[in-house]
Amino acid sequence: MNNETDPGPNPPDSSSHNPINPFMKPISISTWLLATTIAFSACKQNLTEDLNTSLPVKNNTAANALTGNYSEDIFTSLDFYNGYADPLYKEKDGIIYLDNTVALKKISLRNKVNPTANIKGELRIYQKGDGYDRDGQLFFIRDSVIKAILNNNISFDAAAKQKLLNFTPKTGYLYITPFFFWYQSIQSVPYTFNLKDVASLLTGEDSCWVGLSAWGVDWTGKKSEGHAYDWNLAGEKRTFTADLKITADNSSSNPNPTYIQAVQFGTIKNTDGSNARTFSQTITVPYKLKNARIIVISQAWGADFGGEEYNYRTHNVSWDGTKIGTFSSKEACGPNTMRSEDISSSPRNWCPSNIVTPHTINISGNIEAGSSHTVKLDIVNAKADAKNYFKISIYIAGEKI
Repeated sequence: MNNETDPGPNPPDSSSHNPINPFMKPISISTWLLATTIAFSACKQNLTEDLNTSLPVKNNTAANALTGNYSEDIFTSLDFYNGYADPLYKEKDGIIYLDNTVALKKISLRNKVNPTANIKGELRIYQKGDGYDRDGQLFFIRDSVIKAILNNNISFDAAAKQKLLNFTPKTGYLYITPFFFWYQSIQSVPYTFNLKDVASLLTGEDSCWVGLSAWGVDWTGKKSEGHAYDWNLAGEKRTFTADLKITADNSSSNPNPTYIQAVQFGTIKNTDGSNARTFSQTITVPYKLKNARIIVISQAWGADFGGEEYNYRTHNVSWDGTKIGTFSSKEACGPNTMRSEDISSSPRNWCPSNIVTPHTINISGNIEAGSSHTVKLDIVNAKADAKNYFKISIYIAGEKI
């Protein structure tokens, strides 16, 4: 695996001045003195602005005034803990933990990153006390939405944190943590998320909360499990540690969506005794959109014999009762994959240390402002019982008209 080094800020461009026009009309001495005074004042003001923009940027960022590269550290050495345990985390540096496995931080990239920039999320997961492949999430929520959920009482007490955990219309991505149990010599694994769809969230007038999670426990991959491998991790309470930074190439120009709306960020599972395998949600779109599409991310969970982790499933996506797209969970895992010895080689349905693939389905025609629509996902022949379920992320994106 390659570790890339951020190029950092570019040096400021040297100033250039237009030559004096040789065909200027003659002017009086008083007019010349007045013009010279005005020009000197303007030059002085421009110099002051140049000096201010070249000052070092605080808050661990590197910016180039919307040109060149930009990089901002969101989380550094962020520790996650046992998902079943009482709170073990310590909140600092503006980081809010919703529980041992989920952390939030408010940011704004407005006037730092162009809405059309090539934006990436660079995540690195470090080996700590959990050696198994677990559920990971990267998600985004507008600050105004957080305030609405909490009725403008931003206290982040236990009740507030539970409300945010229960809130499902988040916009986000899924990943699977590394299977360090079989690859104990590997200390960390990198992930790169394409954040083009959330460019409007990150660069808009409203601030944005970035959420990162890595679910885990602190007893797997240890000698007590009776396995030949011994991590010698007695007393290690952390499950994983993470670094996350957002990078942008402001020199690029991409047709990033100007609007995004979350539909669902949660789980399809058995809740009524039946093998539920369908999700349906009606939403109201406040703006008129063109080039709209539905993005679906789906990851099966269930490791028992014949479980959903080992089965390819067809996903049908419908818009207002009409099927508009389909995709299979069968995929070729990326180069990071750290698979167990009992899982066959690519293609497969389970990719530890990889990002779960987003699938894009185009919506024909424009979406009218204020119109309501029903999004439906049907996972064909899938089991969703006490031992098998699906993590999903569904959102729509498009361009405001």
